[in-house]
Amino acid sequence: SLGQGQGPRATKMIETACKEGTWVLLQNCHLARSYMPQLEKICENLEENFLGNKSFRLFLTSMPAPYFPVAVLQAGAKLTNEPPQGLRANVRRSMSVFTKEELESIE
Repeated sequence: SLGQGQGPRATKMIETACKEGTWVLLQNCHLARSYMPQLEKICENLEENFLGNKSFRLFLTSMPAPYFPVAVLQAGAKLTNEPPQGLRANVRRSMSVFTKEELESIE
């Protein structure tokens, strides 16, 4: 999870994963405003001069933030998860992951 000086660690993890073909998940990018310019440069370099393992993947999570680099957004695939509108729809979605038996077994 990014924030509180995790930028250098994230950069090292990306470099290692690129070489080894592993995956990296950087969570809460919106908390690392000062790291965003560096992340943008890393992503640009990956896109232009990728010499790493083809299995490498970089996943980012973020809340909407005006300072999130547009180039990073444009270069990647985007997924959104928006809660249903209204309390009733939200509770239904939350409860849908449980079976009837699981719900009945709750004391």
